[in-house]
Amino acid sequence: MRAFSSNGSIGGRATRTRLAVRATIHVAPSETQQVTHRPAPSINAKVNYIQPSAHGEELYAYLYEKPESVSKVTNLEHVEIEVPITDLRTIEDERGPFTLHDNGFQLEKLHVPSDIDWTNDDEVAARYYPKVADLLKRVAGASRVHIFDHTIRMGSARSVEAAQADPDPRGKPVSRVHVDYTVKSGPERLQAVLPDEAERLMKTPFAVIQVWRPLRGPVDDSPLGMIDASSVAKDDLLPYTLHFPGRTGYNYVAKHNPKHRWYYAKGIDTDEAYVFVCYDSRDGRARFTPHTGFKDPTTSSDAPHRQSVETRAFVFWEHEPEQDIAQTL
Repeated sequence: MRAFSSNGSIGGRATRTRLAVRATIHVAPSETQQVTHRPAPSINAKVNYIQPSAHGEELYAYLYEKPESVSKVTNLEHVEIEVPITDLRTIEDERGPFTLHDNGFQLEKLHVPSDIDWTNDDEVAARYYPKVADLLKRVAGASRVHIFDHTIRMGSARSVEAAQADPDPRGKPVSRVHVDYTVKSGPERLQAVLPDEAERLMKTPFAVIQVWRPLRGPVDDSPLGMIDASSVAKDDLLPYTLHFPGRTGYNYVAKHNPKHRWYYAKGIDTDEAYVFVCYDSRDGRARFTPHTGFKDPTTSSDAPHRQSVETRAFVFWEHEPEQDIAQTL
């Protein structure tokens, strides 16, 4: 399988068709994972894409007080597009369930102690990180997992006007179609997180994978939507610079493409988790998975705000042959 199909998409492509609602579906390559859910039909919802710069300017956002020499805190121009988003529990194709390799994401079971104090970082690391590491080893077949951060988010997805006015979503659902890392920042982050081992580890296949799960469920307000990575053309992803106090990061934002195939898990609960690829050093697979929080128009007005935790990890396949890092999309 090539990194780009004939239409320039990222990863392999599997055409999926909607089926009648089913009560049971395998959502991971594990034979033990068979779950009963309440499937829902597709919805039409608005998501915030980015309008490419007309003059080819480098896209940026300052997540602190901008320098006086910079005219505005960000030059990202958001555009709100209505797209169909399908409950991934209601479809399948002849190739089986969604996979990290082909689609860039999977829905998994993840049972977590209910008494974790999520305000205590040490407790989260001690009691939650091992659960995430075990999940990633099973799902990805990795030889090693190194979790390097987690973020708690509370609140609701924001309108295009709010996202435009304040590019800093820390602690809130991110209401912008984006990918957490780029071909540049994936390896750079590894060098920053594991400086003593980075030179050796970059010779082996590695990825940044996120595990996202609700702290309160089922989620009705501001669910997380995913684009099937096999429907994303390489030109759809635009790099932008994030200026933090003391460091600079790089993400991708996405421009609209009507070929994007959107999915979400309606009513995702606390015993479930998205597992999705933020960066992969290898060609020939899904390497970047665009995602965003969005407003589900079927959500009741009194639905509690979303509370979720996202965990990012470096995942290594040290048992596989050494290979060069893919330098382009």
